[in-house]
Amino acid sequence: MNRINLDVRQLQALIAVAEEGSFSAAASRVFLSQPALSLQVKHLEESLELKLFHRTTRKVELTPAGQELLVTARRVIAELDEGIAQLRDYSECRRGRVAVAVLPSLASTLLAEAIPGFRRKLPGIRVGVRDGVADAVIEALKAGEVDLALGLPMQAEEEFAMTHLLMDRLVALARPEQFDPPRARLTWTELSRHPLVAMARGTSIRRLTDQAFGQLHLHPKLAYEVSYMSTAIALVENGEGIAVLPSSAMPRTLPPHLLRLEVDAPTVERQICILERKGRYRSPAAESLIQYLLEFTAGWREGPHT
Repeated sequence: MNRINLDVRQLQALIAVAEEGSFSAAASRVFLSQPALSLQVKHLEESLELKLFHRTTRKVELTPAGQELLVTARRVIAELDEGIAQLRDYSECRRGRVAVAVLPSLASTLLAEAIPGFRRKLPGIRVGVRDGVADAVIEALKAGEVDLALGLPMQAEEEFAMTHLLMDRLVALARPEQFDPPRARLTWTELSRHPLVAMARGTSIRRLTDQAFGQLHLHPKLAYEVSYMSTAIALVENGEGIAVLPSSAMPRTLPPHLLRLEVDAPTVERQICILERKGRYRSPAAESLIQYLLEFTAGWREGPHT
C-alpha cells in the first residue's frame, strides 16, 4: 500500500469546514482566502481518493468518509498541539532536566547552596547531582551521563570546553587549643610540625598539599590518610591532627571547638571550572543552570568562619 502524505494544513482545513459548515466561514477562521482553503480540501480528497464533503448551495456536510477522517484529524491536531506546547515549555525552561557531576567539596557547599535558588527560579527543572572524585567526575562527563561537570581544569583534555567558575584555596582546620595564643594564619612550615590528617593519594587536594610541602622541601607528619572530607573533619574534631581542605568545603559557620586558619607562604589555590564536552548542544535547562551558577558564584561569599 502506498503511503499517503497528509498536510497538517489540510487536516486543519477539514476541521474548520466541518465545524463552520461553510467554506467562507472556515476560510476566515484559518486566515486563508476561500479559493486557497478550497484547494487544500481538494488536494486532501485527491490524496485519499475519497469525497469528504457534500456541497450544496446552502451548506456543506461531511460524507461518511469525512466523518471518519474528522475523528482522526482532531486527535492528530490535538496531539500535535500538545507536543508543541511541551516543546515550548522545554525551550522556555518550564520543564526539563539537567545532570551535573561535581567534586564532593563543591557538592556539599556551593552547589547545595545554589540549587534551592535555581529551583525557586525554575521549579519545572529537575537537577540531578552526581558527586565523586575528580576522575569519576570526568568519566561521567565523557560517557555523556551528565550535561556538565564542576571540577578542575583539564589541560590535556582537548575534548572539553572549560568556563572559569571560581578560585578556591587551601585552608587548615584545627582545634583552637592547639594554638596559644589563638591565631588566624599558619605557614606550611608550621603546619609540617603538627600531625596531619591528609586526603588520600590521587585526590586533587592531596596533589596540591604534596606539591606545597615538596616545594619547601618539607616532610609533613602524616597521622591519617582519608578519602572523605567528612572523615577528616571528624578526626580534627576529636583532636587527631590538622586537616588541609579547600575553602569551598568549609561550612559557613564552624562549631566553637573548630578553628579555620589561612595557610600561606605560599598560598595554594585551585581553579574550579564548568566542564562540558565540545561540540555538544546545551539544553535550555543546562544553559540556564550554567548562567545561574556564574551569577551565583560572582556574588558568592563563604561567609564568616569561627
